[in-house]
Amino acid sequence: MNIPKPEGKIWFLASCVELYKDQKGITGGETWNYLRQTGAAAFITDCWEGLHTTGPEYIVDSIDEYIRNNDARSG
Repeated sequence: MNIPKPEGKIWFLASCVELYKDQKGITGGETWNYLRQTGAAAFITDCWEGLHTTGPEYIVDSIDEYIRNNDARSG
């Protein structure tokens, strides 16, 4: 299945929100706000083509690493 890039990014971002909330035990709304505020939502959509080929643990670890190194709130 060939998903166009804009739709693929949105689909993947939504999948990452679900994955992250389940791993961290927080709500979807809390997860979305956190990913958006830290800049991780943009990271996910910018890197979705590479990230979506990896496994769930790698994705969550990559998001956490990005947040540790680039938290937009600390700017």
